[in-house]
Amino acid sequence: MVDSETAGKDVLCETYTSELSDQETSIEQFTERKKKFIVAISSAACFLTPMAGLAFLPAVSTIAERFHTTGSIINVSNAIYNVFMALSCFWAPFSDSYGRKPTFLLCMTFCVISTVLVACSQNLAMFFVFRASTAFFGTAFFSIGAQIIGDIYPPERRGGAMGWNIAGSQIGPPLGPTFGAIIVTYTTWRWIFFILAILGGIVLVLAFLFLPETLPESKHQIALRNYNQSEEVLNNPEKRKKFIFVPFNITRPITSLRYPTLLLAGIASSALMYNMYCLLTPIRYVIDPRFNITLPLYGGLFYLAPGTGYLLGSFVGGRLSDYQVRKSIAKRGRRVPEDRLRITLIFYGLLSPASVIIYGWSLYYKKGGYPLPIICMFINGFCQTSAFPSINSYCIDSMASKIGGGAVGGNYMIRFFASAVASATCLIAIEDIGIGWTSTISGLVLIVGFICMLVLVFHGEKMRLGGEE
Repeated sequence: MVDSETAGKDVLCETYTSELSDQETSIEQFTERKKKFIVAISSAACFLTPMAGLAFLPAVSTIAERFHTTGSIINVSNAIYNVFMALSCFWAPFSDSYGRKPTFLLCMTFCVISTVLVACSQNLAMFFVFRASTAFFGTAFFSIGAQIIGDIYPPERRGGAMGWNIAGSQIGPPLGPTFGAIIVTYTTWRWIFFILAILGGIVLVLAFLFLPETLPESKHQIALRNYNQSEEVLNNPEKRKKFIFVPFNITRPITSLRYPTLLLAGIASSALMYNMYCLLTPIRYVIDPRFNITLPLYGGLFYLAPGTGYLLGSFVGGRLSDYQVRKSIAKRGRRVPEDRLRITLIFYGLLSPASVIIYGWSLYYKKGGYPLPIICMFINGFCQTSAFPSINSYCIDSMASKIGGGAVGGNYMIRFFASAVASATCLIAIEDIGIGWTSTISGLVLIVGFICMLVLVFHGEKMRLGGEE
C-alpha cells in the first residue's frame, strides 16, 4: 500500500509535468526580447503608485497649510492610501476573468485620472478621495504583473523576472520623498502629482501599443465562444455578441488566506512591509533633528540609502530564488515550491532585524555619525527585497493553478494592510517610546515573519498536501 506522503509527491511530479505542458503554448509565443519588454512595462507601472504614496511627505506642511489642517491629518491620508492599496488585490480575479491587458489598461486609465484630480484638489475631502482611488487602481499592477510573469515564464525562471517587477514597486517608496523634496523646493506641491500623471500616461500608451495579452484564454473568451457557438445563436446570427458579463469572485484574495501556507507567506511579507514603512515614513522626523538638517532636499537624500538596497535586493533575490529552484530540481528530481524560500532565510532572519535595530539605537544614542544609519538602511532595504521575489513566486508556484490570481492577490492584500498600520502608528510610537524601541519592535515583527518562513521551508509541503486532500 502506498503511503499518503509518497502519493502526494507523485501528484506533485505529475502536476509539475502538466504545468510545463500547459505553459508551453503561452511561453513559446513570446521571444525573450518580448518577454523582457513586457516585464519592463509591468515594472514601470508598479513604480508609480508606491512612489506617489510617499512623494508628498516633504510637502506635508505645505499641503496642511493649503487645506487649513495639520500635518498629522495629512499623514492619515497615507494610511488610507495603504488600505486602498490592499483592497486593489481584487483586480487579480478580475484579470483571470477578463484578461491581463484589458485589466491593465482599465486600471492605468483611472489611475492617471485620479492622480490628476489629486493635483487639482480644492479641499481636504477631494484630496483624500482621489488619493484613495489612485491607490485602488494603481496598485492593481502588482498582482497583475505577478500574474503576467506567471503566464510567460516557467517556475525555474520566474524569480528573476519577479525581481525586475518588484524592483519597480520597491524603489518607488524611497525615491518618492527625494523626488517630492526636489519638486517642493522649487515649485508647488501640485506638480508632484502632475508629473506622476504624465509618467502614468506614458506607461498607458506603451501598454496600449505594445503589451500583448499573456493569458492563453480568459474566462470571458471561453464564455463568449461557448455562447456564440450555441445552437440558438447559430440559428440566429443576429444574437451574436462581442461582450458578455462573466462574474468573478472578488472574495478570492481573502479566502486564499484560509490555506495555511498562503497565510504564513502573507504574514512573512506583512512583516517585511511593516518594517519598510516603519523605516521610510519617519526618516525625516528622526534624521533631520539628529543631523540638524533644515532643507527638505537634503533630508530627502537619505531615502536613497534604502532605495539603493531595494533595487539591488530585487535583482539579487530574484536570481538567487531561481538558482535555488534549479538546485532543488537537480537534487530531488522534482520541483518543491517551498524550496525557493530557503535562499532568503539568512537575509530575513539575521541581517534584516539586526540592521533595523542597530539603525534605531544609533540614532537614539547619536552614535556612528552619518555612515552607520546609512549603511543600516541600505542593508535593511537589500534584505527586504531579496525576500520578496521568492515569496511572490512561491504564491504563484504553489497555489495559482488552484485558486488563480487570488494566490498572489491575497498576499498583496495582507501586506498592504500591514503597511497601513505602520504608516499610522510609527510616528506615534516614536513620540511615545523613541526611535530605538520603535525599531526594536519592528525587528521583533521581522522575527515573527522569519518563523513563518521557517515553518514553510520545513513543513510547507506537508501542509499544502494536507490542504489539497
